[in-house]
Amino acid sequence: MDMTDHPSILIVKTSAIGDVIQTFPVLEYLRSKFPKSRIDWVVEKEIAPLLKAHPQIDNVIEIQSRSWRKTPFKLQTYQEFASFAKSLRGTTYDLLFDLQGNTKSAVVTAIAKANVKVGFGRSCVREKCNLLVTNKRFNFSATLNIRHKYLKLAQSYFNDTDPFEAQGISLQIQTEEKQRLDEICKEEVLSGPAQLMVCFGSKWPNKRLETATLIAFLQKISSEYHPFYLFIFGNEEERQLCEQFAEHFKKNSVSVGNLTLPLWQALMQKVDGVIAVDSAALHLCATTSTPSFSIFGPSAASYYKPLEKRHFAIQGSCPYGRTFSSRCPILRTCPTGACIRELSADTLFAQFKEWFSSHLKRELDQSI
Repeated sequence: MDMTDHPSILIVKTSAIGDVIQTFPVLEYLRSKFPKSRIDWVVEKEIAPLLKAHPQIDNVIEIQSRSWRKTPFKLQTYQEFASFAKSLRGTTYDLLFDLQGNTKSAVVTAIAKANVKVGFGRSCVREKCNLLVTNKRFNFSATLNIRHKYLKLAQSYFNDTDPFEAQGISLQIQTEEKQRLDEICKEEVLSGPAQLMVCFGSKWPNKRLETATLIAFLQKISSEYHPFYLFIFGNEEERQLCEQFAEHFKKNSVSVGNLTLPLWQALMQKVDGVIAVDSAALHLCATTSTPSFSIFGPSAASYYKPLEKRHFAIQGSCPYGRTFSSRCPILRTCPTGACIRELSADTLFAQFKEWFSSHLKRELDQSI
């Protein structure tokens, strides 16, 4: 391909929210290389609003594979799939990047019309059937950080060895989102010597801290640094936990829920630091300039943690001797989740103090 051209590009990364956000540096790289190119993206319908708020994407093509798998023989499923396939095949792309590497993305990649279909090689593809639908493949180390892995896939196709550092992007927020952000800030919740957003939720229970441990950890921070906490909840279970937290931090906390991802990102930009587990919250924070302190257990911090130095992670250890390069094979089924649940408040606080003094305090000093 003549690099003076403006190739049309399709990105296939359908889910989940955190995984999609982790691929944003690829989009930044491609847009910096081809500012005038058309770049489209295939994603699950429920995640589409995130990508529609991204300023560097031209067109979002929605797929509903989760609902289709539940009712594969219904007429409605057939009609929706046919409509999706027709929309997808309406454009012949110069380049397609399959960043997912599994069976689901293989179906999308097979249907799509593209002159070159780029994907992961045999040693690092998630599911081998994906190899059947790509015609340019690249292999990478199993321990390479996931963001580097995605980025190097795109760079490898172009034989590009120059370092590329993603700058992050600001998702576009709507008028009502801006009004909600102003309301939160007008309530003077962003007061005190430091504002810390606490994102304790995760889809997987074995990625979560024990509630008592988290409260004890936050109490130690409160005694030492006197921050203001913003507790973020995304569902009813998390809202109830927020009520427990509020009892312990009545004078220096507020609970915030029902946030769209663009609004959540904008609020992250207003605080001094984010405390999170391995979740969409952490990966969203990586798109901002805000430092993060994250806690990992059954997933590897070296593999999933944001790359910049301002992002600090503590890794719990498996008491059963299991080792893994990216994710524990029994993450969903381990009956104890001991790798993260046995972390103590004292251990967390000792690491937090190091992060606070080396990154967050420096950020605060520079803003004075």
